[in-house]
Amino acid sequence: MAEYRLYCFAQSGNAYRAALMLNLIGADWQPVFVDYLNGGETRTPEYRSELNEMGEVPVLVHGGKKLSQSGVILTYLAERTGKFLPEGDEERLEALRWILSTIKNSTAISALTVFSRTSRQFRRTPPFYLF
Repeated sequence: MAEYRLYCFAQSGNAYRAALMLNLIGADWQPVFVDYLNGGETRTPEYRSELNEMGEVPVLVHGGKKLSQSGVILTYLAERTGKFLPEGDEERLEALRWILSTIKNSTAISALTVFSRTSRQFRRTPPFYLF
C-alpha cells in the first residue's frame, strides 16, 4: 500500500494541486477516485463521517491523519518533507498569500507559482509548463 492516499476526481483543480505536490516531492502515493459528479459520493453520510465532514475533495490520508483543503495538504507535505518550504517569515507569508489566492482562483498553474516564487529548488531553474 502506498504511503499516501489522495481522494480526488479529475475535474478538481484543488485535487490537482495536491497531486502535483505529491509528484514534485517524489512521494509514494495512490489516487483514490471519488465519483463526485455522477454519483455524489462526497455527499453520502459514509464519506462525510469517514473522510471529510465537508463532503469535499481533496482528502489526503497519511497514516492516521486525514487532511482536507488543498492549502492544508500543500503545507503539510512541504513541512513534512522540507521541500518547497519557504525560508523565513516573509517568504512564509508570501507563500500563504499565494496559497489562499489560488484557492480562490482554483487553478493549477497558480499553484505552481506558489512554489516557484518561494522555493529555493525552483529559484535558479527556468520556468516550465504543464501543457
